[in-house]
Amino acid sequence: MQFYYYKKGKEQKFAEGVGSHDKKEKDINVVINCGNGGGEEESAAFRAVNGDVQTYGTPDEFVKVLFQVEQFDIGNVYNANTSTFVPTEDGIYFVGGTVTFFPNDSTIPYRARVEIRVNGVSVAADNDFFNNIESFPYVNAINTSTVLQLQAGDLVEVFLTSTAPGIIDRNVSGISTRFEASKF
Repeated sequence: MQFYYYKKGKEQKFAEGVGSHDKKEKDINVVINCGNGGGEEESAAFRAVNGDVQTYGTPDEFVKVLFQVEQFDIGNVYNANTSTFVPTEDGIYFVGGTVTFFPNDSTIPYRARVEIRVNGVSVAADNDFFNNIESFPYVNAINTSTVLQLQAGDLVEVFLTSTAPGIIDRNVSGISTRFEASKF
Protein backbone atom coordinates (compact mmCIF):
# COMPACT_ATOMS: atom_id res chain seq x y z
CA MET A 1 0.00 0.00 0.00
CA GLN A 2 1.28 3.47 -0.82
CA PHE A 3 0.89 6.61 1.24
CA TYR A 4 1.75 10.02 -0.17
CA TYR A 5 1.67 12.97 2.18
CA TYR A 6 1.96 16.42 0.67
CA LYS A 7 1.53 18.47 3.84
CA LYS A 8 4.57 19.78 5.69
CA GLY A 9 5.43 17.92 8.85
CA LYS A 10 4.13 14.53 7.70
CA GLU A 11 6.55 11.71 7.07
CA GLN A 12 6.39 10.40 3.51
CA LYS A 13 5.97 6.66 3.14
CA PHE A 14 6.25 4.71 -0.06
CA ALA A 15 5.61 1.14 -1.09
CA GLU A 16 8.73 -0.97 -1.43
CA GLY A 17 10.56 -0.30 -4.69
CA VAL A 18 8.89 3.07 -5.29
CA GLY A 19 11.23 6.06 -5.64
CA SER A 20 11.09 9.24 -3.62
CA HIS A 21 8.46 11.82 -4.39
CA ASP A 22 9.92 14.54 -2.23
CA LYS A 23 7.58 17.52 -1.97
CA LYS A 24 9.42 20.44 -0.41
CA GLU A 25 7.28 23.14 -1.92
CA LYS A 26 4.26 24.78 -0.31
CA ASP A 27 1.21 22.82 0.78
CA ILE A 28 -0.95 21.64 -2.06
CA ASN A 29 -4.63 22.43 -1.83
CA VAL A 30 -7.08 20.61 -4.06
CA VAL A 31 -10.44 22.24 -4.73
CA ILE A 32 -13.17 20.28 -6.48
CA ASN A 33 -16.00 22.35 -7.85
CA CYS A 34 -18.95 20.29 -9.12
CA GLY A 35 -22.49 21.12 -10.07
CA ASN A 36 -24.02 24.26 -11.49
CA GLY A 37 -21.93 27.29 -10.70
CA GLY A 38 -20.14 25.48 -7.88
CA GLY A 39 -23.24 25.07 -5.72
CA GLU A 40 -23.64 21.96 -3.65
CA GLU A 41 -25.98 19.24 -4.83
CA GLU A 42 -27.74 17.10 -2.27
CA SER A 43 -27.23 13.37 -2.52
CA ALA A 44 -30.20 11.08 -2.71
CA ALA A 45 -30.02 7.32 -2.17
CA PHE A 46 -31.83 4.58 -0.31
CA ARG A 47 -31.89 0.83 0.17
CA ALA A 48 -34.83 -1.01 1.68
CA VAL A 49 -35.50 -4.71 2.17
CA ASN A 50 -38.52 -6.93 2.74
CA GLY A 51 -38.69 -7.73 6.47
CA ASP A 52 -41.59 -10.21 6.34
CA VAL A 53 -42.75 -12.98 4.03
CA GLN A 54 -45.37 -11.63 1.63
CA THR A 55 -48.01 -14.03 0.29
CA TYR A 56 -48.70 -14.05 -3.43
CA GLY A 57 -52.07 -15.75 -3.88
CA THR A 58 -53.70 -15.06 -7.24
CA PRO A 59 -51.74 -16.11 -10.33
CA ASP A 60 -51.28 -13.57 -13.13
CA GLU A 61 -52.19 -10.59 -10.95
CA PHE A 62 -49.65 -7.89 -10.18
CA VAL A 63 -48.98 -7.12 -6.53
CA LYS A 64 -46.89 -4.35 -5.07
CA VAL A 65 -43.80 -5.76 -3.36
CA LEU A 66 -43.30 -4.47 0.18
CA PHE A 67 -39.93 -3.27 1.43
CA GLN A 68 -40.66 -2.28 5.03
CA VAL A 69 -37.13 -2.09 6.45
CA GLU A 70 -34.99 0.89 5.47
CA GLN A 71 -31.29 0.15 5.57
CA PHE A 72 -30.48 3.77 4.75
CA ASP A 73 -32.30 6.78 3.31
CA ILE A 74 -30.13 9.73 2.31
CA GLY A 75 -32.24 12.72 1.37
CA ASN A 76 -35.49 11.35 2.79
CA VAL A 77 -36.59 9.94 -0.58
CA TYR A 78 -38.09 6.60 0.54
CA ASN A 79 -41.36 5.90 2.33
CA ALA A 80 -41.23 2.49 4.04
CA ASN A 81 -44.95 2.65 4.88
CA THR A 82 -45.90 2.71 1.20
CA SER A 83 -42.73 1.06 -0.22
CA THR A 84 -42.40 4.00 -2.59
CA PHE A 85 -39.37 5.95 -3.77
CA VAL A 86 -40.20 9.63 -4.36
CA PRO A 87 -37.30 11.74 -5.65
CA THR A 88 -37.22 15.23 -4.19
CA GLU A 89 -35.44 16.75 -7.18
CA ASP A 90 -35.24 16.20 -10.92
CA GLY A 91 -32.30 14.14 -12.11
CA ILE A 92 -30.81 10.92 -13.38
CA TYR A 93 -31.24 7.96 -11.02
CA PHE A 94 -30.18 4.32 -10.88
CA VAL A 95 -33.14 2.22 -9.68
CA GLY A 96 -33.04 -1.50 -8.90
CA GLY A 97 -35.37 -4.11 -7.51
CA THR A 98 -34.76 -7.75 -6.61
CA VAL A 99 -37.50 -10.13 -5.52
CA THR A 100 -36.96 -13.66 -4.23
CA PHE A 101 -40.00 -15.77 -5.11
CA PHE A 102 -40.87 -19.32 -4.05
CA PRO A 103 -43.88 -21.03 -5.68
CA ASN A 104 -46.14 -23.15 -3.50
CA ASP A 105 -45.49 -26.14 -5.81
CA SER A 106 -41.99 -26.14 -7.28
CA THR A 107 -42.71 -29.16 -9.51
CA ILE A 108 -45.03 -27.14 -11.78
CA PRO A 109 -43.43 -24.86 -14.42
CA TYR A 110 -44.06 -21.18 -13.74
CA ARG A 111 -43.06 -17.69 -14.78
CA ALA A 112 -42.38 -14.75 -12.48
CA ARG A 113 -41.98 -11.12 -13.57
CA VAL A 114 -40.70 -8.10 -11.63
CA GLU A 115 -41.39 -4.56 -12.83
CA ILE A 116 -40.17 -1.14 -11.81
CA ARG A 117 -43.00 1.33 -12.32
CA VAL A 118 -42.94 5.11 -12.45
CA ASN A 119 -46.31 6.74 -11.83
CA GLY A 120 -47.97 3.38 -12.54
CA VAL A 121 -46.18 2.77 -15.86
CA SER A 122 -43.74 -0.13 -16.28
CA VAL A 123 -40.29 1.22 -17.21
CA ALA A 124 -38.11 -1.86 -16.57
CA ALA A 125 -38.88 -5.55 -16.15
CA ASP A 126 -37.42 -9.03 -15.98
CA ASN A 127 -39.08 -12.40 -16.52
CA ASP A 128 -37.85 -15.72 -15.15
CA PHE A 129 -39.21 -19.09 -16.20
CA PHE A 130 -38.65 -22.25 -14.17
CA ASN A 131 -39.57 -25.80 -15.11
CA ASN A 132 -39.68 -28.60 -12.51
CA ILE A 133 -37.26 -27.23 -9.95
CA GLU A 134 -37.97 -29.76 -7.20
CA SER A 135 -34.28 -30.47 -6.72
CA PHE A 136 -33.07 -27.07 -7.94
CA PRO A 137 -30.44 -25.84 -5.43
CA TYR A 138 -30.92 -22.11 -6.15
CA VAL A 139 -33.58 -19.56 -5.29
CA ASN A 140 -35.53 -17.61 -7.87
CA ALA A 141 -34.26 -14.07 -7.34
CA ILE A 142 -35.67 -11.92 -10.13
CA ASN A 143 -33.74 -8.69 -10.61
CA THR A 144 -34.34 -5.65 -12.75
CA SER A 145 -32.58 -2.33 -12.81
CA THR A 146 -32.42 0.75 -14.97
CA VAL A 147 -31.20 4.32 -15.20
CA LEU A 148 -34.06 6.80 -15.34
CA GLN A 149 -34.58 10.52 -15.78
CA LEU A 150 -37.04 11.27 -12.98
CA GLN A 151 -38.92 14.35 -11.93
CA ALA A 152 -39.35 15.48 -8.34
CA GLY A 153 -42.50 13.84 -6.97
CA ASP A 154 -42.51 10.81 -9.31
CA LEU A 155 -43.74 7.62 -7.61
CA VAL A 156 -41.37 4.68 -8.16
CA GLU A 157 -42.49 1.20 -7.04
CA VAL A 158 -41.74 -2.51 -7.59
CA PHE A 159 -44.41 -5.02 -8.65
CA LEU A 160 -44.44 -8.80 -9.12
CA THR A 161 -46.64 -11.22 -11.02
CA SER A 162 -46.37 -14.99 -11.39
CA THR A 163 -48.27 -17.79 -13.06
CA ALA A 164 -48.13 -19.71 -9.76
CA PRO A 165 -49.11 -18.78 -6.21
CA GLY A 166 -46.30 -18.63 -3.68
CA ILE A 167 -44.39 -16.29 -1.42
CA ILE A 168 -42.09 -13.31 -1.74
CA ASP A 169 -39.41 -14.14 0.77
CA ARG A 170 -38.01 -11.72 3.29
CA ASN A 171 -34.45 -10.49 3.00
CA VAL A 172 -32.05 -12.88 4.77
CA SER A 173 -28.48 -13.96 4.12
CA GLY A 174 -28.27 -15.53 0.67
CA ILE A 175 -31.83 -14.54 -0.23
CA SER A 176 -32.31 -10.98 -1.37
CA THR A 177 -35.53 -9.03 -1.66
CA ARG A 178 -34.54 -5.39 -1.96
CA PHE A 179 -35.33 -2.02 -3.56
CA GLU A 180 -32.68 0.63 -4.07
CA ALA A 181 -31.94 3.86 -5.88
CA SER A 182 -29.30 6.55 -6.07
CA LYS A 183 -28.98 9.87 -7.86
CA PHE A 184 -26.10 10.52 -10.23
